[in-house]
Amino acid sequence: MKTYDMTSLAREQGFVGKVRISERVMDDWIYVAAQVVSDYGITPIERLQLLLQDVAYQLSQYPGGTQAVRLTHFRIPPSGSPNQPLALELEVLIVQGDRQHGDYLLVARHDELNHALLAAA
Repeated sequence: MKTYDMTSLAREQGFVGKVRISERVMDDWIYVAAQVVSDYGITPIERLQLLLQDVAYQLSQYPGGTQAVRLTHFRIPPSGSPNQPLALELEVLIVQGDRQHGDYLLVARHDELNHALLAAA
């Protein structure tokens, strides 16, 4: 599964350590219709910041040492369409010993993570 390093942006939201997000999560936040930006006055980077703030808050509700959680994040749909769901099911987990990236916190869409695990099996 392709991931992107969001460590610097995540530090601004209170994270310590490396944070990576999956390609589908990145696509959902970066590719936003111009109408959404003008209607809500929120840029793609601000959408990522809000995601990371929400994930940080939700993770803070779990005891220290938690390795994986499923979170629901509510966002403005990227197309602005009322037919797109507001809620996204996310999996947030600690990845240890990755040969390429080392240890990090991964934020991925729930269905994306299941497909990646099946492909790896």
